[in-house]
Amino acid sequence: MINKNIQGITLIEILIGVVISSIMMGAMLTSYKVVNGSYRQVIDKASIGNSSRTFSDMLLRDIRMGGYKHFDDPLITVDNNSNPDIPIEIIKNANNTCCDKITIVYGDFDRNLSNDAKFKRYKVTYSSTVSTSEDGVFQIRKTKEEWNNTSSTWEDKSENIETYTNEVVADFVADIEFIAKDELGNEIIPPPTWNNKNSDKIYSIHTIEIFLTFRSKNTFYNNSKARTITSLFSTKRNQENDDRFLRDPIILNAYTRNLESFR
Repeated sequence: MINKNIQGITLIEILIGVVISSIMMGAMLTSYKVVNGSYRQVIDKASIGNSSRTFSDMLLRDIRMGGYKHFDDPLITVDNNSNPDIPIEIIKNANNTCCDKITIVYGDFDRNLSNDAKFKRYKVTYSSTVSTSEDGVFQIRKTKEEWNNTSSTWEDKSENIETYTNEVVADFVADIEFIAKDELGNEIIPPPTWNNKNSDKIYSIHTIEIFLTFRSKNTFYNNSKARTITSLFSTKRNQENDDRFLRDPIILNAYTRNLESFR
């Protein structure tokens, strides 16, 4: 006898189930891509912000130290042309493109040493090289040297953990620009050195304004289109990029406070 209460699933019902399951899976995959993309954007923004903050803190600290020396510091640092090192020197790129270079000289003190040996003098240099990570961005490298009063040279002393050469302190930098301003807020053009017409303003730098732009490591936007980063200091430094990367510019002010003491 055939049991007529046994029920099965028809082919049409199976097909309907497959279609509904496919729609649900597609919706879940789409939702995952949207959430994952948003999460990646948040991570990229956070990474840029963290890189900017870490590098900016280091840079501002060094600029504020420019020209500092301890009371009774007898050290005199003189270059090969008999010109003393200036506390802060900005070297602009010849083509007015990324990136500017800055050197900072300041003193220090080692209480564990005696007599004049306890006085130290350091030169810090921030310069750029093309990034080894990716084309189109730069690495900022930092060199810290100590003055050798015996040989009258700047040295990276291997036994001194305070000194080092070409250490990468920032990557994926799109531009960094330094602007020297006097106490009235006027830009000093060109930045003062011993050999240009503004050499009398070496100790008159009141503020260093910094225009710093980082770029995301991964593509950020959904499409490529022209996006312009405008420099507040020089229209020649405006960047127009037709790609999908995020560029985050920030402006910093570093107030010099020790330049006069370096005369």
